[in-house]
Amino acid sequence: MAIENTPFVPFKRYRVVIAYDGTAYSGWQIQKHSLAIQEVIQKKLTNLYDRQEIHLVGCSRTDRGVHAQGFVASFLVPERPDIPPEKLMKAVNHQMPPEIKIRAIEEAPLDFNARFDTLGKAYTYVINNGPESPFLDRYAWHPIHRMDPEKIRAAAAMLTGTHDFSSFVVERREIDDAVRTIYRIEVQEFFPLIAVTFVGNGFLYKMIRCLMGTLEWAGAGKLSPADVKKILEAKNRLAAPETAPPNGLFLMRVFYDEASLQNFHLTQLPFLEIGAP
Repeated sequence: MAIENTPFVPFKRYRVVIAYDGTAYSGWQIQKHSLAIQEVIQKKLTNLYDRQEIHLVGCSRTDRGVHAQGFVASFLVPERPDIPPEKLMKAVNHQMPPEIKIRAIEEAPLDFNARFDTLGKAYTYVINNGPESPFLDRYAWHPIHRMDPEKIRAAAAMLTGTHDFSSFVVERREIDDAVRTIYRIEVQEFFPLIAVTFVGNGFLYKMIRCLMGTLEWAGAGKLSPADVKKILEAKNRLAAPETAPPNGLFLMRVFYDEASLQNFHLTQLPFLEIGAP
């Protein structure tokens, strides 16, 4: 894998784990007319490296309003100033807005690529299955209908495995291949919230939000597991219900080794996680 161009001779590469509340941002990737997470962090890093431009390579592109607990990015740094990871993390977090925090920084091989070296990702979508709450609206979707977790589980079983997910992706014509593998979908209850965690080798643009729109219908009893299977097999976005909103979605982990992918399990609600990534 080729190393990206830099205005300096690359000395080291750092891998960084980032947590952020995406409510007020246009997503991860820099946008022309709105503020993105990448832009905020890059500016702070560039300032710390004496205005030598730092470029972050992200593991994926979370869209507007989506959150993250374990987003991974990497960046090359010059020989001077030489800032150790622990000092760099403290300096960056000191300058970050409260909705963005660096959770870890470590040195990585120069040819490490945060996007192309991944083995998979885990996303969690949170549903508020109780009364509406002004304190949960940023981090959970409150559908009109009450959900039955068992019905969500039964429908989710139709979606695991390797499939063409054309029925669950926006802007299908811009994607060459819609085949992806979902290893498992776990449905957990944290009364009155329901957390649906997807672990797979990769996910298409808005794919999880499209899947959640269908699982919401199934959880409300408006679709059977057989109906969900038919929607999947149709390979047509028009066959599926509407896309779920972004506020309930969290990128939880990005996996670069098989053991971490197999062992990941959600232990608490995404917005309560404060331990090591």
